[in-house]
Amino acid sequence: MPDQPSPAAPPGRSCAGCTLCCKLLSVAALDKPRLVWCVHCAPGSGCTIYDRRPAICRSFQCGWLRDPVLGDHWQPARSKMVVSYESAARIAIHVDPGRPDGWRREPYYSEIKRWARAAAERQGQVIVWQGSVAIAVLPDRDKPLGALRADQLIVTVERQGPSGPVLDVEVHEPESR
Repeated sequence: MPDQPSPAAPPGRSCAGCTLCCKLLSVAALDKPRLVWCVHCAPGSGCTIYDRRPAICRSFQCGWLRDPVLGDHWQPARSKMVVSYESAARIAIHVDPGRPDGWRREPYYSEIKRWARAAAERQGQVIVWQGSVAIAVLPDRDKPLGALRADQLIVTVERQGPSGPVLDVEVHEPESR
């Protein structure tokens, strides 16, 4: 990865010295599964095919790199987590297996719960990924979803609770064609 900051990165932030996304995230274009170091990554140094890397790698920016609201404690090499904005409605937090419950520690957990409350207002989601195991973080609880396949969908639903509507998530199987 380059030592210079990304054009969209807040001042003083760059990928320099951090390669955690090259381990935690899957890259279909390289047939690279989650939690396996990319064969083109020199951990802690960067991409050995940087000039020829796939478009998905070129365009990816972790949350810490692109969002000045995330404090320096969210820098992936420090937090051992990669925050990604998968859509306008979903924040994903990919956790290094060496620190699987790191997201439950402070100051992370309080911030994640705040994100969950904000996401709930717009039917959004905050999902913690421990490999293929997903945990939905809801304003009032954390809901283990189990190991999910790439073709399964996490859907936000509203249920009637004793005190009114309650936000929940369900895992849906792909529709058969």
